[in-house]
Amino acid sequence: MNASGPLDEGVKERADSRRKRLRLLAATRTAVAEQGLAVAAADIAERAEVGIGTLYRRFGSKDALIELVLLDSIGVVSTAAQRALDHEDPVSGLTTLLSVLAEGQVGNRGLRECTTGVGGERSESIREHTRTLRGALEKLVQRAQSSGAIRDDVTWRDVAVLAEAAATSGNYLGIAPEAEQWRRTLAVIMDGLRPPGSAPLPGRPPVDAVTPAG
Repeated sequence: MNASGPLDEGVKERADSRRKRLRLLAATRTAVAEQGLAVAAADIAERAEVGIGTLYRRFGSKDALIELVLLDSIGVVSTAAQRALDHEDPVSGLTTLLSVLAEGQVGNRGLRECTTGVGGERSESIREHTRTLRGALEKLVQRAQSSGAIRDDVTWRDVAVLAEAAATSGNYLGIAPEAEQWRRTLAVIMDGLRPPGSAPLPGRPPVDAVTPAG
């Protein structure tokens, strides 16, 4: 007869605790993607099938839990930005980064809110990822312009605004875009950036916000 001793009980407790932690992270990832940064702690706990007290014991606060999930999401994008810089063809690199940005924002409401500054100040870790994205985008646009592949009167900030526009997925004038509309929009944007036959751009380019998103 095998009796469970204190060591066995401790191992089981640690394993159960780990499962709850992973369920909370997975539930938060889904909830934030669907509902955004204002998702309720009770909703996350319910999705994870744990008590709300477990959430606070494991992570301290809902905001701390969401922070972990956001760091993971924006970290994937900033890693893709570094890979985009390795492309020999600057336009391919730029297209890759804009694609990752657009697809990520369309599929993840929380990521979109994070990159557009919804919800106030971000942690230093998230701001660092944001700086990485800004720097990569600036370099990619400059490289593409130096090669003559895109018009030279746009700034990298113009391109950042265009990338956000490609991620628009809501209904407009009674028109419901398909899930892959961002791909079509981005293709039009990239074609519009090419220099042949382009007319001068009106107005002035965008500038940094007082506190950049992130």
